[in-house]
Amino acid sequence: EAYWRKGYLPTCDHGPVIAKIQQKFSYANNNTFAWGVGIEAVSDIRETPEIVHNTSLIGRRYCRGVAWLSDGRSSEVVYLIESKQGFASLGYRVQSCLPAFDPWHVYGSWCRSIKP
Repeated sequence: EAYWRKGYLPTCDHGPVIAKIQQKFSYANNNTFAWGVGIEAVSDIRETPEIVHNTSLIGRRYCRGVAWLSDGRSSEVVYLIESKQGFASLGYRVQSCLPAFDPWHVYGSWCRSIKP
């Protein structure tokens, strides 16, 4: 696909993408769940290829990694980067989920809705 049709889509290990994951988790911790932990780092980052050909004009990149928490534990993290989803359809959006920290199943069982 032509770059201009899908929009800008950063890589899974792009620093601002990881920062958005950390910020979202921190917000949930501070305003809802009070787990008392934060995400210190994300490692073993890899892209998960789409199984079905995406014909949408919205570019999507499916990613996963290991989130290292401030209490020393680790957890799987899955996230979706979508182009043209920022303010006024500019920029990108990051949706992330740590399956062990999604008690309300916002993204379905084990974060299924943001996996390819």
